Amino acid sequence: MTALYRKYRPQSFEELVGQAPIRTTLLQALKQDRLVHAYLFSGPRGTGKTSTARLIAKGSLCENKKDTGEPCGECEICQLVARGELIDLVEIDAASNRGIDEIRDLREKIRFAPTRAKAKVYIIDEVHMLTKEAFNALLKSLEEPPSHVFFILATTELHKIPETILSRCQRYDFKRISEADIVNQLKDIAEKEGREVEVAALELLAKHADGGMRDAISLFEQLSNEALTVAVVRERLGLRDNQACESLYAALGTADTAKGLKIVEDAHREGHDLQQFTTSFLGLLRGKMHEAVAEKKTMVLPKLLAWIDLFDDAWVKLKRASIATLPLEMAVIRATQSLEVAHAAPVVVAPVQSVAKPIVFAAKVAPAAPIAEAGAATAGSATLESIQKQLPHIYIAIAGPSVRASFQVGRLKEVRGKELHFSFASQFHLDKVQEPGAMVMIEEAVQKNLGPDFKVFFALSEPLTETLGWETVEEPIA
Repeated sequence: MTALYRKYRPQSFEELVGQAPIRTTLLQALKQDRLVHAYLFSGPRGTGKTSTARLIAKGSLCENKKDTGEPCGECEICQLVARGELIDLVEIDAASNRGIDEIRDLREKIRFAPTRAKAKVYIIDEVHMLTKEAFNALLKSLEEPPSHVFFILATTELHKIPETILSRCQRYDFKRISEADIVNQLKDIAEKEGREVEVAALELLAKHADGGMRDAISLFEQLSNEALTVAVVRERLGLRDNQACESLYAALGTADTAKGLKIVEDAHREGHDLQQFTTSFLGLLRGKMHEAVAEKKTMVLPKLLAWIDLFDDAWVKLKRASIATLPLEMAVIRATQSLEVAHAAPVVVAPVQSVAKPIVFAAKVAPAAPIAEAGAATAGSATLESIQKQLPHIYIAIAGPSVRASFQVGRLKEVRGKELHFSFASQFHLDKVQEPGAMVMIEEAVQKNLGPDFKVFFALSEPLTETLGWETVEEPIA
């Protein structure tokens, strides 16, 4: 039985999906008989590189080409190409034929005239896998190819192709195919195969394929034994629904470590692919990041960027984790307790009103000589706005990374003369900055940037989640 992606491989340029500029250019070259002897197709897998190479071969060898440049699809040559039986069309997998001996053998064979067609076409797939010596051997053939020979090289890793090869080829860069184009193609295949499908399920498959038509069709075929619904796709691909991602986002926003760890554990226990779950969560964070940029939510961006770093790193580590859930658990703990996010930009927000009785701790640090810096606050200019502008310099000046991370979570609530009053929504971070050693670090940084007489005071307040824009999800995870 023929695989669906081979059964529905494009047989004409008109059927080539998602690569309109390339299709137009190549059709024009075929129409005018102005093909060059070496092409290089680069781009992600499953985007039509090999299919386009075969279409060029069919068009250049067709015995009854149409006025548009399209191969007729009916002559003997077109039929042989479609069935993969034309001896003058040679496809080489460079991954398994990557040595100099194979390329030398190719150089010997290209000197012979074509057997059946008017020319020979060599398609070398994954050409980046060739050795340095093999590339050097291929170079001579590309420099002075026989008039009856065409080369089409395809690669997913363009950066590995030597410049000497690139300069002798006409290059085309294939783009990822849009989700809309993939969905339309899957609809067409489903109709021809008599399959019952939900459009939402096809959209989910298209998203999971990440721009690769072949991957999308292969996934579609993999799930061909039953009616295709969103629930079936999620179950077969090990995807968690958006509710779980929203719940994890809410847990991070409210610093609820226990809830975050439970979501990860539930995903693992239910057999979901943790890498795919992490990918979905990173997609959610990316959406929130773009939303924050569009709406100028500058106070949220630093946290989102730090979380994206943490979970992207966790995604990489999941591949080789000795304990399946460990990388994700570490990311949750660091995100909810502000560990290892000191590199993020400082969060400067409007003053918050304490709803609990303040717990005040005044640091006693020996006065230090003031350092005159541009924009530094002085006795007569210590306003909330002027101090906020100096906070980034103060954060950087704090010596201890963990102290700096906890202090960065606090909010400048009020300025009274040379007294800076900060509020903290978390008892954990309040205790951290109130440690004697931490107080010394913080006030030294403050006095270095503002002057010798400035002091800091800390208080506990209730978290204001609405101010930060976190979306709390109360419903249980499906």
